[in-house]
Amino acid sequence: MLIGQQLSTIASQQGAKPALRYLGKDLSYADLKISIARLSYLYSNEIGASPRVALLARNSIAWVQTFFAVSNNRGTCIPLDAEADDEELIAWIKDTHATHVAVTSDLVGRARDLLHAGYLSLPIIEIEKKHGGEYDTSFTAAPDNQPGESDTILVLKTAGTTGKPKYVNFTHKQIQFAAVATRGLLHMAPGETVFSAMAWSHPFSFFYSLISPLLTGGTVVIEHGLKGKELLKFILDNKVKRIVGSRPFFHDLLVLCKNEKFLLPGVKSVVVGLGLVGLDLRRTFGLLKILVCQVYGQSENLWTIGIEDTQIETDDETKIGWCRGIPGIKYRVMDSNLDEISGRHLRTGLLTLSGPTVMQGYLGKDREKETKSALRGSWLHTGDIVSLDGEGETLTLNYIGRKEDLIEINGTLTFPVIVDTMLKGLPGILDAVAFNVKSSHGKQILIAVVVKAPGCKLTESQIIESATTAVPPDLLPKLVAFTDAIPRDLGGNINYSKLRAQFSGSVG
Repeated sequence: MLIGQQLSTIASQQGAKPALRYLGKDLSYADLKISIARLSYLYSNEIGASPRVALLARNSIAWVQTFFAVSNNRGTCIPLDAEADDEELIAWIKDTHATHVAVTSDLVGRARDLLHAGYLSLPIIEIEKKHGGEYDTSFTAAPDNQPGESDTILVLKTAGTTGKPKYVNFTHKQIQFAAVATRGLLHMAPGETVFSAMAWSHPFSFFYSLISPLLTGGTVVIEHGLKGKELLKFILDNKVKRIVGSRPFFHDLLVLCKNEKFLLPGVKSVVVGLGLVGLDLRRTFGLLKILVCQVYGQSENLWTIGIEDTQIETDDETKIGWCRGIPGIKYRVMDSNLDEISGRHLRTGLLTLSGPTVMQGYLGKDREKETKSALRGSWLHTGDIVSLDGEGETLTLNYIGRKEDLIEINGTLTFPVIVDTMLKGLPGILDAVAFNVKSSHGKQILIAVVVKAPGCKLTESQIIESATTAVPPDLLPKLVAFTDAIPRDLGGNINYSKLRAQFSGSVG
């Protein structure tokens, strides 16, 4: 089934109920269906069949209408992050072979500047000015351009945790499967109001704060830029039931609630991605009677690897945050020799998975080697170390970390957190992290990178001397380097790939 057809089915059930709410105004499912149909006719005439549309646009009703209308014309949407720097955006447009750039009104000038700087001659579509009012309210594609469920309609960017970011294609069928397969685990009811401050250009936000709610009959509330009391008032006024976001966002939200003595009334659950939720955050949400749904995913699998089932309670703190396997996806973990660790007992290894949402490969012929490394037959090798427990419908999984970011000590893979904590406890140290770097001889060497406060006079030898008495010998850094900042992603997670690239020349 096409996602447009699925949305039409939902629209017939929801009718006048709001699908989208933006700037205090509602757009019903019935009206959303009509506007998409008219835009589909308009775009079929203006931009033709099978366009590749780069969406340089902030979350808005026009963003949603454009995505569905382009998909109706066998087109592909490429969501861009408006907060990315110019160099990154130019590469994004070029690498994905965009034929058009669609923008909201506030970004028209920037789009022109980007195309000029990148020596690109692409048409700019101002999507908020497109209405298609003169066209029919039900769209039928031309006979020679009939869309199919295997058409590529979406290109997502990977996180770039293993180097340069890559791009992956997804079809109607894959998006539809993900929405249906995760519905039961998310327990999202029709009419539920969903909000996220994250841009839909991120795969996690795209699926959990836009596609999943719309294909479940929920109401997507759109906002960007509100802070402090205004954000809390927005959540209250819009009767938000579910909030989607990253760990840093929820940390800041809870601090704000504490300062303003605000209890987030009406919020039923939070959906958290891009990093594991700590016990402190969970306990605070527990006091507010708000359920926490941890999501684990990757762009290569449409961000649908595992979801915490909030309807299943556990008193075992070691099991809090474990995710349920997605129905229809097969999971297995491999040992260091890439042999499967079989059985239904607790087992830890390199996660591989197979199922309808797995990517077909990375975009571009220059990525064929990386595709072959990640895809072996129908199995996606995620590069993540996870623990599995059980099998089939009872299977649960727990993310441990990226294989290359972990350190093996006495046969156990772990993050050198004890080193990070010790370093941050030294006077004058603002931030610190220890990680492995491969030497010119192929040997893994543990080094530490430290951010010092102004005026701090600690030297490398003094830091290593302090570590000698505070951490096990296997975790003693062989080298300490200094930097102005430690790179992190949107989830606040350390970008070890950037660190290794930056400091790989520090070891012999």
